Amino acid sequence: MLNHNRVLLFDFETTGLNGFTDQIIEIGAIVLEKNQDRYEITHEFETLVMADRPLSAKITEITHITDEMLLRDGVTQEEAFQRLFELYKDEKTLLIAYNIQFDLLFLQTLFRKFHSPLYNIRNDILDVMAIYKDRHRFPHRLESCVATYQVSVPNTHRALDDIKATYEALTKMALERDNIDKYVNVIGYNSNYGLSGIRLPHVRYIAQKGGYREIENS
Repeated sequence: MLNHNRVLLFDFETTGLNGFTDQIIEIGAIVLEKNQDRYEITHEFETLVMADRPLSAKITEITHITDEMLLRDGVTQEEAFQRLFELYKDEKTLLIAYNIQFDLLFLQTLFRKFHSPLYNIRNDILDVMAIYKDRHRFPHRLESCVATYQVSVPNTHRALDDIKATYEALTKMALERDNIDKYVNVIGYNSNYGLSGIRLPHVRYIAQKGGYREIENS
């Protein structure tokens, strides 16, 4: 469904919504590598990540991650970066997530802190939510996508489960309509709320109403 030889699908659970000031508390990732004409999963990765301040009750309610879990099983933010950067590998890797606009800012902030203060994301990206929004009406949360495509992995708000669910939904979308490549380097956003987060110079940003195929027909 894509031309890239290496793909990193990833999901973050975080202490909040601000990628500049909040922190990653869990990483889930899958690496795909192309073998002839098929993608194969070569790595699966998950880890809890310690935060520098207590979690809010709301974050624990959503994720079921507690401060005790982070202290017992979490790695440091720097260790999380090192492990993620090994999976990231280089700028030729295609980055995939559900609502990737949210995750990209956290990724870039992490890499700027521990890799280079001038780091900018130059990878091709694919937002699975943009595909879903083009094909289906509101709501567009991952749980709606999971239900629509009868994904076998539940949307648990835990990072590895959610990225596995995203991958399964993406493969079903590719079978449904063979045009996934049209969504590479395109991010859709709700025109009622505008666009938050970072803007990448190689990415097109398109207002999506939902179910109108704005990106497919652009």
